[in-house]
Amino acid sequence: MNTKARLLLAALTATGIAVLSGCTSHPELRPYTAEENRQLQLEAIQRQALSLDEYELRKRVILRAASPQVVTEVAETQPGFSG
Repeated sequence: MNTKARLLLAALTATGIAVLSGCTSHPELRPYTAEENRQLQLEAIQRQALSLDEYELRKRVILRAASPQVVTEVAETQPGFSG
């Protein structure tokens, strides 16, 4: 082999190793948190061409789904079993 061929082979080998090692160093993907999901949904409706009323309605739905549910009904008391 001549010198140019050896240099070319060495350069291709070094490039291949660098590319393959770069592929393995990517961080692991993680699921979005609830707050990140909510923020993405709010940003998505901002980009849509909605009327102000429709935008506010969708925003309330997103924010309401994020807040904990409040129990408004009282369970009926049932007689307990005595032993």
